[in-house]
Amino acid sequence: MRSVLLFLCAIVGACATSAPRVATKPTTNVSPYIFVFAGDKDEKHEDFFAVIDVRPGSPTLGRAVATLPIGMKASMPHHLEYWMPTRGNLLFANAHHHEATLLVDTLNPLKPRIARRLRPPTPLRYPHDFARLPNGKVLAGFLRSDGPSPLAEEKLVPGGHGGLAEYTSTGDLIRVASGASDGLKQPVRVYAIVPMLDIDRVVTTSAPMMEDYSADVVQVWRYSDLKLLHTIEVPPGKRADGSPLPGAARYPFGPRRMADDSILMNSFGCAFSRLSDIASDRPKLENVHTIQTPEPPRPDATRGACSIPTVVAKYWIMPVGRAHTVVVLDVSSPAAPREVSRLDTAADFNPHWSAKDPLSDRIVVGAELGGEQGMYMLLFDERTGKLSFDPSFRSPAGMAGYIDLEAQQWQHGPSGPAWAHAALFMEHAK
Repeated sequence: MRSVLLFLCAIVGACATSAPRVATKPTTNVSPYIFVFAGDKDEKHEDFFAVIDVRPGSPTLGRAVATLPIGMKASMPHHLEYWMPTRGNLLFANAHHHEATLLVDTLNPLKPRIARRLRPPTPLRYPHDFARLPNGKVLAGFLRSDGPSPLAEEKLVPGGHGGLAEYTSTGDLIRVASGASDGLKQPVRVYAIVPMLDIDRVVTTSAPMMEDYSADVVQVWRYSDLKLLHTIEVPPGKRADGSPLPGAARYPFGPRRMADDSILMNSFGCAFSRLSDIASDRPKLENVHTIQTPEPPRPDATRGACSIPTVVAKYWIMPVGRAHTVVVLDVSSPAAPREVSRLDTAADFNPHWSAKDPLSDRIVVGAELGGEQGMYMLLFDERTGKLSFDPSFRSPAGMAGYIDLEAQQWQHGPSGPAWAHAALFMEHAK
């Protein structure tokens, strides 16, 4: 959540306490590359996009085969869209420290190019997440706006409430809207987005990046005019015995639409809330599950670090950073999620980002605040709900399923070790 550059760890060493489970045979029909937004670790050179070969059996497996410098240093490469857009559409990417949205042409995966650079539309500041709409347009969430924070204790400038902006697929601004809500004491930091155009709704969460304060709320908007309809406080998480768990509901984070048209979302503190009756005048938000994680180092610290989920069939794949694990939940009943498995990563790898290969059973997992010098490639078994390390990949130290970003030769020039936490699969070869 906070500036990643301040927390980079040493290169991953031994695996977690239990030996990793390794699948016996990777899928051969796979996407050929992953597209990674990488930062130059020592900040002496430009940050860049990297295309990494993930074809089993390839002589360059796990290696960068193309790179694209972005023209900025220390940009804090952050989120991409959560799914690669359809072929021919530009990918939206967030260079957070410079408040830059980059639109990337990936039509030729070995020769990506930056087609456009966007600055935040007034008065919004600091773009974060993007949601591709069925009509081809893109919604972007912004964490702040011009002016001071509505909370006197927060001296951040700019620090106003965040909001939404809508763009054409080529980056032309259509409209903006503020997440400000009457009577709310904490600033709204519009974070992740679920469009529901069939019922004329958009659902957003609120969580910070470099900000000190953020309202723990979910917001429901009317899409047709981007009118903010409802701001709903996230209910508390619970301990295994049913008692309230302080901090578990902090920072509502990753919402996903379920088959029953409810929205299930995790908080960064690992509480799960379900939003139902979304098109009604009284949407309902209730806690339905809490992943039990180790106690935080301080009472006021955020627990868990449940981050960017991936939903596959009836399963919710949940990176849990501070537990150094990836949890799988059965969400066939969104009102009653049920944990079915866990896969531990290295003890200094904090899982954060996840994305699925649309052509296979592979999941790429990136880290945050520790371990960002590499990524894991996992295999997911839809029959059992279990994850395993992809044996096709192995780090120089012998770690199964690991793609090293420090021991790379970058095509664009002198950049050395890099870090990243966002990656997407590229379905098409050259």
